[in-house]
Amino acid sequence: MLFSLAGVLGLFFILVYAMKKLNKGVGYINGNRMKVIDRVSLGRDGMLAVVSVGGKLILIGVSGQHIEKISDIDMTPEEYNAQQETPESRSGMTFAAAFAEVMKRKGEEKENGNDQEQSVDQGNDKTEQ
Repeated sequence: MLFSLAGVLGLFFILVYAMKKLNKGVGYINGNRMKVIDRVSLGRDGMLAVVSVGGKLILIGVSGQHIEKISDIDMTPEEYNAQQETPESRSGMTFAAAFAEVMKRKGEEKENGNDQEQSVDQGNDKTEQ
């Protein structure tokens, strides 16, 4: 019985060692095509992140339950990094400015969407008369 326990424990440690060796590249390390460029914490389990994917920048929201794409950012990673090297960006203004620009654009998209919905509704009202 003692040999069985030693065998099971030995097998367990061998499997743990093998898993560590096989999963060496898994984790929060940046890859070749995807990189986290910038991030800011929004509380205990939420954050905003600027991610470079295939040369494009994407603003994402991350929480404990899910990840959501907020918007594309109309800059290349090089332009974004160049802005980060300015004195204003050292105080965190670059990310805030990018976030403000995205939120402004989102607001404009919603307004344009509402305008289109209203024109469609008005068109429906005319056809019903």
